[in-house]
Amino acid sequence: MRHASAAALAALVALAPAAHAQDPGNMLAEFGILGRWAADCGRPAASNNPHIVFERSADGSGAQYRVIFTPNNATVRSIDNVRVLREGTIAMRFTTPTGATTGLAFDITMLKEPARYKVIGSVGSDGKVYIKDGIVVADGRPNPWQNKCPD
Repeated sequence: MRHASAAALAALVALAPAAHAQDPGNMLAEFGILGRWAADCGRPAASNNPHIVFERSADGSGAQYRVIFTPNNATVRSIDNVRVLREGTIAMRFTTPTGATTGLAFDITMLKEPARYKVIGSVGSDGKVYIKDGIVVADGRPNPWQNKCPD
């Protein structure tokens, strides 16, 4: 009897539709994250006020995160593994495809409100903790809220 039950369970699992990850761009759109964000949208992008853009990848295959420090200085990271941890808390993984940190990934956790978000956790694939409990580890300051900028 136990063998028959195991066989029946295996058959049901085989017939169940395969679960697949949703496209990161669609997930970001669903969560209201696509677009430009900054601590102060009224000021231009600068090292002390970077503008962050969450957008679909140019080839349409996913999503990316672009940090604009100045018009000539930006970092781009691909985004995957976007998921809701609980109401108002989202996680995702950023991977740097080019430059000095090629291949370095960051697991990010953020609080998301309708018109702003705040990264509360960031751990690199190198094991280094960059942000913990909303505090930037390097300098002990709270990580600032990023506000949704008008398009």
